[in-house]
Amino acid sequence: MRSTERDNVVSNNRATPGAARLHLADGVPLLRPDEQVFEAMLDGWRNQQLARNLALSTINGRERKVRAFAAHADAFPWNWSSPLADEWFGDLRSVHGCGRSTLRGYQEAVRLFCDYTTDPAYEWAAECERRFGTHPIQVCHEWNTA
Repeated sequence: MRSTERDNVVSNNRATPGAARLHLADGVPLLRPDEQVFEAMLDGWRNQQLARNLALSTINGRERKVRAFAAHADAFPWNWSSPLADEWFGDLRSVHGCGRSTLRGYQEAVRLFCDYTTDPAYEWAAECERRFGTHPIQVCHEWNTA
């Protein structure tokens, strides 16, 4: 086998940084599946962002924002919806007095996390469908974000 063929085979067998199969072992029952899958998603997203060479402060800030949305929604990502996001964004502005740029930062963090969890390369949608019978969707759209 030529080296380029071997390199292609090796790269095809490697999991993408942040992929579900790197964070959850197949066939292993979870004690608290909702919480553990959400934490694994966040760990995978962290790895994906580290692979992109982002600053730790950026990564940590985004994670805090996603956790804040999950707490406000009282739901895990596979149960999020655009109306939940709309409500939270409205509360951030009207109740918490967030400025426009702050709101954009929250919206961007949630949008990027949803992009990550819905990207087939990371296999989170399939994992959630298998475990919970549903999957994450993108909840941030051009009609509900700044």
